[in-house]
Amino acid sequence: MVTGFDYLSRDEVLQGHWIKRFVAIVIDGLIIWLPIWFFSVLVGIHTIIPAGLFGPLLFVYAFVFETAIGGTIGKMLLHLKAVSVTGQMNSSQALFRNISKVFVPFLLLDWIIGMLVDTKDPRQKWTDQLAKTSVIATDRPGGN
Repeated sequence: MVTGFDYLSRDEVLQGHWIKRFVAIVIDGLIIWLPIWFFSVLVGIHTIIPAGLFGPLLFVYAFVFETAIGGTIGKMLLHLKAVSVTGQMNSSQALFRNISKVFVPFLLLDWIIGMLVDTKDPRQKWTDQLAKTSVIATDRPGGN
């Protein structure tokens, strides 16, 4: 069985793709976290509630942006786009592929499981495989 990790270990383009995806999620995370942090400092809330808002807000942010324009701000800055592998991306696919962002450790598991599962597209995390979506590069011919 060939896994995404097998492809990743020997494909520099794929390695660059996953690095870009990681940087994009960090950018998107900062876009969500900084306002939460600023607001909690401003009003003096020092509880777990602001941190508990991060995952659900990241999920809503990613779902809305990917449904509307095919990518988050982080993805757009890094020339990436979430697409359907079966045609036009619909809201159900965007919802499903982003559900793991509700609780950030699930996103890490989503990436790991996606790489462990035998796949024809090593750019897919597990929920991408289930939703029939992928993330492609918009600055390269063929989206690799």
